[in-house]
Amino acid sequence: MQIPNTESDERMKGECIAVMGPKGAAVITPYHKESIQVLWRCHLSCLRQYGDWRLRHVMVADGHPREEVDGWDVDHIILPISHGDNGNTPRCVGAISAINQGYWPILLLDADNWFQPWHINTIEKLRQQHPSADVLAMGRVCALPDGTQIPGVSEEDLEHRHVDTSCYVFYPSSFRVLPIWGMMPPYLGPICDRFIRKSIIEFGLVLAGTHHPSVVFTAHYSWAYEALSRQAPNDVHDIDWKQLQSAYNADEVYQRTGLH
Repeated sequence: MQIPNTESDERMKGECIAVMGPKGAAVITPYHKESIQVLWRCHLSCLRQYGDWRLRHVMVADGHPREEVDGWDVDHIILPISHGDNGNTPRCVGAISAINQGYWPILLLDADNWFQPWHINTIEKLRQQHPSADVLAMGRVCALPDGTQIPGVSEEDLEHRHVDTSCYVFYPSSFRVLPIWGMMPPYLGPICDRFIRKSIIEFGLVLAGTHHPSVVFTAHYSWAYEALSRQAPNDVHDIDWKQLQSAYNADEVYQRTGLH
């Protein structure tokens, strides 16, 4: 009697699993008032991926469009007003547009972050290792706005209890999660990635992750400066947890999203 080799079976399934659809993948980037240099760095990181991958960059202006973006080879979606929800509304609009154009998987990339050239190759390897995963969680390295990297990885990131927005990769079986970005109350914007992580759990989806860093995350927070023994500037984006707690209404969240 032959004992099944589940590891071998998983690997064999992975050999024929599709990394992306026939049209390719889409990368969704909401932007607000970032400089054109920051936006170009973000876009260039999509263009400079190793291999012959087909990536469509969808850049969504949240009320403040940049004319220069019209000249780039991107889908440039312009929303007439700013929504004040940390990019959630433009992120949702861009994702739905990409889905209905036939792109998959859906990647997310905030405007002040960027992909390393091996990002898609890392997705390919992770997808082959976990062909049944609905969502992938890619690894990141954190850096100050001046580019100085911050050593180490937080425990919750190591355990994938927290996944930054720019590290998510959504396959079609998980597309039901993407509209949640535009459905959660705007005050949850600062912790939208945490809300999405809880949503993935509540939907019963399978998440597979890696710690190989292929995303560079700009950490404009006090903790990032403190990690390097630097004085934090006055314009850090620290989360006001007391304000969030006072605004939070579980009934409202359920009525808007159907999630607990």
